[in-house]
Amino acid sequence: MTTADAKVRDWGERFGKVPFAAGSVAGLYKRSAEIWQRTFELLQRESPEYRNSIDEEFTKESKSHCRELLNAIIAIAAGRAEKLGADPFGFVRTHAEWRARHQVPLTASLHAYRLAHKTYWEITRESLLRHAGRKEALLSLTMLSDFWIEFFDHVGAVLAEAHAVEEGLSAAQSTRAYVGLIDDLLRGVEPGDAEARRLRTLCGIRPGAPLAVAVARPLQSGNGKHIDLEVTLRSLVRLVQQQLPSAVFGKLVDIRHGEVTVIVSSDDDTSRRFLKVLRQHGFGRRGVNGMGAGIGVSLDTTEIARLPECLEAARLAVEFASATRPLMHFADIELPEFLIRRADKTALRLIPEWTRHLTPAGGSQSTELSRTIHAFAECSLNVKQTARYLSVHTNTVYFRLNRINKLTGIDPRTYSGTSLLLTALRLREAHANGKESS
Repeated sequence: MTTADAKVRDWGERFGKVPFAAGSVAGLYKRSAEIWQRTFELLQRESPEYRNSIDEEFTKESKSHCRELLNAIIAIAAGRAEKLGADPFGFVRTHAEWRARHQVPLTASLHAYRLAHKTYWEITRESLLRHAGRKEALLSLTMLSDFWIEFFDHVGAVLAEAHAVEEGLSAAQSTRAYVGLIDDLLRGVEPGDAEARRLRTLCGIRPGAPLAVAVARPLQSGNGKHIDLEVTLRSLVRLVQQQLPSAVFGKLVDIRHGEVTVIVSSDDDTSRRFLKVLRQHGFGRRGVNGMGAGIGVSLDTTEIARLPECLEAARLAVEFASATRPLMHFADIELPEFLIRRADKTALRLIPEWTRHLTPAGGSQSTELSRTIHAFAECSLNVKQTARYLSVHTNTVYFRLNRINKLTGIDPRTYSGTSLLLTALRLREAHANGKESS
């Protein structure tokens, strides 16, 4: 059990012994807006560092963190600490990293916690003093006084540590040493000097830990809109940095060759955990500067010497990313699709001419026939299921299958026939431009 888990458990047990205090804290949910407003006004009056940092984005982030802080407090008081997840104070680290990246002074953030402490204590004390004649109220006041001190001391310590790490990373990333370290690792070379090894440790890349490589690229939109590649790549870097908590992941991130390259590590199953975090944060569902992005991720390795292989795998995986599937793990690339995409010129010359009759270029009837053969395969060559899938009569399916047979000379009602039809069609679809020009 970690120190944070032990503290949360201890606080929960103490609240369990003083239900009146727990009830008082639960009532804070309805006063969340008041808590944020009181604290924010105090900050603006008392902290010049805060006044210099405030803008619309800052205010939004501050309000969001205040809400997360209150949710954590209420969960602890209610004995539902499991709602906080594996890292009860991960949200504090994320907050600290954001503040460090936006150059908000640490003293300002710590002062914000001190004023939040003051606000929480005043509101709960005011609430409990209304029941001053009750023994439970006096006991609750004593218990909450200790809790607020301990809680804000702890989150302050978590914030200070995460803020320092992020500042160190930001400074490191602007140095030649940082870029040189990434170059060496991607070439499969162990860091040779003490400074490079220290930098690797600072970035959380520990010897023997599972490593993976990820490559992120913008996905071209179909509207022909001009893309500022440099701005988009920097946005991708920020998104990856923000979504990977330093408490869980070690990471090295750089822009090179028109793409974002990430070396990432964690305690176990690094590549899958990396993708899981991105999905949880909605990566891919929202655009970067108005456009989508694709990320390809390699398999895990514990050997630096295999990182070049991981980089190649990540670059291959991102080629299979799309707007509908922006996150692609190397292991999830389908073998038939890989073989089709990587077909050589000889394979392309083998695409039968009859495929032209089953592509959208052949007209609406050709589109119907193509859609039917794909649906027929999806439905395991079952005509009735295909008819339901396409919302047509079974006789219509039979008619289209016969028509395909007549146009191609291949019977789609056999496994070998359907396999050949689908392979030929996918080859033409995947290499339409190259085929036409060859």
